[in-house]
Amino acid sequence: MGDDACGKNQGLITETVRVWDLPTRLFHWLLVLLIGWEWASSHLGQRFLVYHMWGGYAVLALLVFRLLWGLIGSETARFSSFVASPRRVWQYLRSAGKDTRWRLGHNPLGGWSVMAFLLVLSVQVGTGLFATDDILTAGPLNRFVRNRTGDLLTHIHKLNFDLILGLVGIHILAIIAHRVIGKHDLVKPMLTGHADLPAPAPRPAPFFARLWLAGLVALASVLATWLVVTA
Repeated sequence: MGDDACGKNQGLITETVRVWDLPTRLFHWLLVLLIGWEWASSHLGQRFLVYHMWGGYAVLALLVFRLLWGLIGSETARFSSFVASPRRVWQYLRSAGKDTRWRLGHNPLGGWSVMAFLLVLSVQVGTGLFATDDILTAGPLNRFVRNRTGDLLTHIHKLNFDLILGLVGIHILAIIAHRVIGKHDLVKPMLTGHADLPAPAPRPAPFFARLWLAGLVALASVLATWLVVTA
């Protein structure tokens, strides 16, 4: 199951298991960098807004990739593997996070946090395409809407980023809580793709998609983004 290496971790026998594929990990860390850049570029002055827009296009391409990868990618990246019913979420909460059936990939609560992130990021990118500063810079689709509509979408674009920052803060707190209370390191698996889990591992080995498929999905995502921004 993934790597067969076993070891000792705080007195427990653990097994090193492959959890995340390279495309999912690249998506995650590129998104982290881009959110940081979008925040910084929005505060650095007028001359940085064009770079802010380019960053937004990159986020759009990443979102398209993640949505497609969530349908046809590796098992732990697929929405079907981690979007749980409210009953499943409640069972997980009642177990205080000790339900080991969800150790590979996102747990039920984490799965819905991913969906929340994708939703608010979609709103951010969507409104950004129509946003304007009423001076020099406007989104590529701003010309298709009336001034009042463009102003409203610009306002939503600004408010929604505060929501994104709030979700980022909750995400960081959840990582810390898992590390301190549950003794689960969520950062290392997203860096290396592997996690040290109590042996025997809780589920059969997940299916991992081929890298060439990820390349095709990435190309399709870039093409879709180009078609949108040049419409």
